[in-house]
Order: sequence, then C-alpha cells, then structure tokens
Amino acid sequence: MHPDVRASAPPRRQRWRAGLAAGAVGVLAAGSVWLTVGTASAATNTVTVSVNAGQSLATFGSGLVGANVAIWDGMLADPQTSTLLKNAAVSFVRYPGGSYGDIYHWQTNTAPGGYVAPNTDFDHYMSMVKSTGAQPIVIANYGSGTPQEAADWVRYANVTKGYGVKYWEIGNEVYGNGHYGANWETDNHADKSPRGYATNFLQYVSAMKAVDPTIKIGVVLTTPGYWPDGIVGSGDSADWNDTVMSVVKNSADFGIFHYYPGGTSEADQLTKPPTLASTVSQFKADMARYATNNPGVFITETNSGAPPSDTQMQALWAADTYLTAAENGVTNVDWWNVRNGAGTTSTDVTGATDYGDGGIISSGSGGEPPAGTPFATYYGIQMVSRVAGPGDTMVRATSSDAKLTVHAAKRANGNLDVLLLNKDPNNSYQVNLSYTGYSPASSVTVDSFANRGTGIVTGTQGTANSQTVPPYSLVTVHLRAGGSSQPPSSPAPSSLPPSSSRPPSSPPPPTGACTASYRTVNSWPGGFQGEVTVTAGTSAINGWTTTWPLAGDQTIGQLWNGTLTTSGSTATVRNVSWNASLGARASTTFGFTANGSPTTPAIACTSP
Repeated sequence: MHPDVRASAPPRRQRWRAGLAAGAVGVLAAGSVWLTVGTASAATNTVTVSVNAGQSLATFGSGLVGANVAIWDGMLADPQTSTLLKNAAVSFVRYPGGSYGDIYHWQTNTAPGGYVAPNTDFDHYMSMVKSTGAQPIVIANYGSGTPQEAADWVRYANVTKGYGVKYWEIGNEVYGNGHYGANWETDNHADKSPRGYATNFLQYVSAMKAVDPTIKIGVVLTTPGYWPDGIVGSGDSADWNDTVMSVVKNSADFGIFHYYPGGTSEADQLTKPPTLASTVSQFKADMARYATNNPGVFITETNSGAPPSDTQMQALWAADTYLTAAENGVTNVDWWNVRNGAGTTSTDVTGATDYGDGGIISSGSGGEPPAGTPFATYYGIQMVSRVAGPGDTMVRATSSDAKLTVHAAKRANGNLDVLLLNKDPNNSYQVNLSYTGYSPASSVTVDSFANRGTGIVTGTQGTANSQTVPPYSLVTVHLRAGGSSQPPSSPAPSSLPPSSSRPPSSPPPPTGACTASYRTVNSWPGGFQGEVTVTAGTSAINGWTTTWPLAGDQTIGQLWNGTLTTSGSTATVRNVSWNASLGARASTTFGFTANGSPTTPAIACTSP
C-alpha cells in the first residue's frame, strides 16, 4: 500500500440518491474549474504514431462495455433505450442504480427514501436487457437487505423465471457508510467496518450460491489512490481493501471499484484515462495478496467525475477509458449513467452547451434536447466498438504527443483498427503512422466523430500512413493487410443509418418537390463539418438531387448518407438507396467534412 499517496486524496462527493419527482432522473453534482480556450493562433501540429501489431496487450472481453440504469428513470423500459444501447454495443447493464442498490427491495419494488418510476421493476429491466442483447449485473441490497432477500432474488431470477443472471454485487459503495467519516451509503448494520462487511459478504455468498452455484459474486473494494484507500479506520488494523480481502479471499469471483478521477479542467481530466493502467495494476495486487483464484476486475461506475458532463470532452474520455481498461485486462466497465438528468447548464471550452448531465442519452429535462437524443458521450462509447470487439486483441500503440492518444486492435479477421483521439480543443494534428508486424494497404476506411457532431460518420480520407485529426475529435482508421481481399471492419457509408433523426429546423415547404437547407455543424482551422436537410413538399418523392457552388478553396473530403460528384466548383449529392423515398413533408439529412472556410450556400433540390 502507499498511504503517503492515498491518504491525501480527497473523498469523491458525488451523490446518486436524490429525492426525485415523477419522471425525473438522478443528477450528478460536482464542482470544477474550466479550462479557458487560448487566444493563440490555431495550428496543425505534427505527431508520430507507432503501432506494433505483434505486441499483444490483452483480449477485448465480451462484457467490457457496460452502462448503469436506474429505477428512477421512467424511460428505462422504453424501446428506444434498448435500441440505443444495442447500437452502441453495450454488453452489460447494471441495476438498480448506484446507491439505490442499498435501499431497493426487489420483491415490493420499493426504495424507501427514494423514487421508483413506473415500469422499472426487475422484470421490466430484464426485458430491456434481453432486447439489448446484453448481460445483467445486479446489486444485491446490502445496506438495508439481508442474505435471504438476496437469495430469494437469485431464486426468482434464475429458477422461477430462468433469466440466467450470472453477475451479482453485494452492495454499492459500502465504504461510504460513515466508517471513515463520509456517509452517503445506507448501511443498517451495527458493524460498519471493513471486517463487518467482509463477514456479512460471506453470508451473502453462502445463501445465494446455495440457490444457484453457477453465479458470480463481486466484492466492493476501494479505488487505489483515491479516498478512503490507505486509511486505517478506528478499531481497524488495515485499510478497507486489505481487511476485506484478508477475510473474503477466494470467496469473491470478481472485485469492484468505481472510477471518478475528476480534474481541475477539461485538459486535466483528459490526462486521467492513461493513469487507469496503474490503478488497475494496484487493484489486482490488492486482491492477489489474499486470493489465488484470479478474480476479475469490474469497474461498475465511471465517468470523468467533473463537468462538462455531456459534451465532447466526455466522448474523448469515455473512449480512452474503455480502451485503456481493455488493454489492461479489465472485464467490465459501466458508464454512469444511461440517463442522469439535467444539472447546471454551462459551456465547455469550445463553447458547446453542457447540460450538467452525466448520462449518455437525454432525458428531455431542464432544457436538454428531446428525450432520447444521444449526448456526445454516447458516440464516444459507440466508437469503442469501431475499434475492437469480443475476442479481438488490443496491441501496443504509442504517440509522440500526449494530446493525441492512440489505441489499436488486431481484429480476428486479420484487419487492424487504430483510434486517434485529439484532446486539443484548438488545434488539428497531422498524424504520421508507422507499423511493426503489419503491412497495411494504403487505402483505408475512416470512422470519425467531430466536436458537436450528430453521429459517427464513415468515409475515406488520408492513407494508412497519414491522417489529419481535427480538434477535439475521434478518428478510427480501418486497415487491411496489403494484398488482402478482406473488407474493412466498419460498414460502408451507404449501409449506415442516418446520423440524426432530428426534425428539420424549419417547417417543410408547402409546395414543390423538395427543398434543402444547410447548417455548419462544426469548424476548425482549415476545415469544417456541414449538414444538409432535404425535405419533401406536399407530395411524396422517390429520389432527390441537391446541388450548390463550392466557395473559394472549399473541397469536400468525406460524405455520408448520400452520393457525391463534383464538376468544377459545383457539388452534387444524390440520395442513396435507403433515403431515396420521402413521404410528404418528410425529411432526411446528409453530412460531410470539407477543407476550406465554412459558408452558408443556397442549395437547390430537385426530384425526378
């Protein structure tokens, strides 16, 4: 242990248990200092990235990408929830919602002192999880429950209903029960010490596995380097992790910690994901001192821990954290939260509106976008599946500049995917890539998510050895071996769904075949991202064509949801197969990235 480091770490003060009105969701409350955008001239920096495809780090697990849901979320069982989670390749869904796990009684579907929304009981949760194609992970009530209540839950889930719930936690953040001074977690036990928790944990294990011996049960531990790790409480002889593990030993199938590292600015927060490697290493060592059964590592709650809570910084942070965890052999990481609810509205370093929401999907509260709208964080998590999937191998990749982070995975089909994360809100990066143990074809397919983007876009840009990454963006380069006929890992643009289902910004036209309107989604030095909304008139159309003049030095790089041709300074975009037919007054969108300075062109729209 390292008490000299850990004892000085401040306690994490997030509170997930708030009294809530019907239809509301929990709110993350935390303070932060924002980084101010500099006034220096923007630039394109050059960085060198090296990928060693022959140096394996770990296998990407089938349950790595997870998220939390909560019984206060009135849209938990809404079909959009499972659809969005499935599209983000979420493979674990945790229930019933952080500290609510220590007040929730599954048999009566009640949480004394908290709010339970309609249709959030265990059966509705399981229906949503099954629709998602994910695995459930359930918090057994330690704080106000009993081993018998937990055993009855296992019996109902796996014997009566046949749900096959494999993973169970005993309590949430039990160390926050007042034993170390801070008291946010319900714990009605007389003995709130780590030894008391460990002794009771063994009783839970015995009762629950007597019902179903195949289940896996996790023990709650503290995060190495963060409060209260390293603190020896009154009457104890060691800190929480040492005391608990000395009693539990091989009775735990996996260990649990939560990761909210915080930070004094956006830039500071983005330095934290790479440090997760040392945190995981120390956590494994804490367990290995007493356990010989190689218990798995579950991070069942995470986000950066400080505002901005739902803009591009969190997208970058999420992708970096999940993939760092994968590289270090973590079994499961669960984002807090699917829906969390609006907090204090502010702006991030790029001027984007942040709603103070720790969720990945809008609840539609507090001036947020319409319910069901994905936040930037959602796309950061979704990008993880564009880099690696179950059974793929994370490989060594390094960058010459810490602001341009890189992760890489060797796919089971022999392809190689490389994620480039630009953590600089002001400057682009010209990335020069080299490879060891892999000879890629020059042509590549690229997935990108730009700051203030409305979805991940797929196209072709750059080569295997050269990529330009705009400020505050995520770019995944899909490579195949030279001479290989294997298609790239990511789907072609024409097979992707629309990047947004937003209604048009203005009412549809009363007459005419179709109209088109333009908006600039994002811009950076030397480039921008645009979006065009095509709207049918008073009659349905089957096929559409838009044209507009390119101004000055504008050239279009990649385009999605349409087919591009250019002639001189005129750009023409036609529909693809899936968005050709539009009903009366219906709309679709296509988007693109371009070199040059953004303008607001007049776009002509015609239909055969």
